[in-house]
Amino acid sequence: MEFLFSTPHENALLFLFSIAIVAGLVDAIAGGGGLITLPSLLLSGVPPLTVLGTNRMQSAIGELTAFLTFWRNNAVNISGLWIGVCATAFGAIIGSFCISLFSTDLLKSMLPILMAVITVYAIFSTRLRRSVRAQALLSNRTFMIVGGLSIGFYNGFFGPGVGSFWMLAFIALLGYTAKEASIATKPLNLMGNVISLLFFAYIGAVDITLGLAMGAGQIIGSFAGSHLVLNKGDKIVRPVFITVCCVMTAKLLYSEAAARGLLSWF
Repeated sequence: MEFLFSTPHENALLFLFSIAIVAGLVDAIAGGGGLITLPSLLLSGVPPLTVLGTNRMQSAIGELTAFLTFWRNNAVNISGLWIGVCATAFGAIIGSFCISLFSTDLLKSMLPILMAVITVYAIFSTRLRRSVRAQALLSNRTFMIVGGLSIGFYNGFFGPGVGSFWMLAFIALLGYTAKEASIATKPLNLMGNVISLLFFAYIGAVDITLGLAMGAGQIIGSFAGSHLVLNKGDKIVRPVFITVCCVMTAKLLYSEAAARGLLSWF
C-alpha cells in the first residue's frame, strides 16, 4: 500500500481546501459533493486515477464527520445497520476488484440516464415530499443486503452519484423521509468509500497531501451541513437534493454529448 506525498503550491491547497468546505456542506445534506471536488482536482492538474483515489480519501473524512455528528445527536437508527455496512463492504470489495477486469464505459454511458430518472423521481415523487415515514416496500434486512451489495459494488467499481442512489433507495423502498434518508446513507456510503480508498492506496493512487488538505475542509463543511439537517430537516434536504440531482444530471448529459461530438452541431 502506497500513498503519494506531493508538494503543491499553497494557492492550490487553499483552493482545494475551500472547495472541500462547500462540497462537504452539500454532501452532508444531500450527497453529490463529488460533483464539486472531482472537477476541482482535475483543474488542479492531478492525474485522473489519483483524482479518484484522493477524492475517496477526502470524501471518507467528510462522511465520517457527518456520521459522528448524527451519532452524537442520537439521530442514527442502528436497526439492521450492521447488515447494510457488511453488505456494502463486500459489494465494494468486489466492485474494486472488477475495475481491473471490466471497462467502465458502459456505466459511464448509463449514468446520465440513471441520474435523469432519479431527478424526475425527486421532482415528482410524493414520497420525497412526506414529512412522516411512508410504508416500506421491502423488509429492512432485504433492503440492506440487496442495496448494500448492489450500491456497494457500484461505489467500488465507479462511484459518481452513489449518495443520490442511496437516498433514492431509502425513500422509494423503505419509505424514509428526506431527512431520515440523508442520515441513513452516511455510514453505508462511508464504508463504500473506505473500501475503495484502500484499493486506490494499494495501487498508489492517493495523494495524501491533497487528501488531508481537502479532508480538513470536509470536516468544516460536513459539520455545518449535518447540523443543518438536524435543525432544518426535510425543509433543507429536499430542495438541496433536487438541486444536486438536476445539476449532476445536466453536467453528465453535457459531458456525454461532448464526448460523442454532438455539441459540434451547434
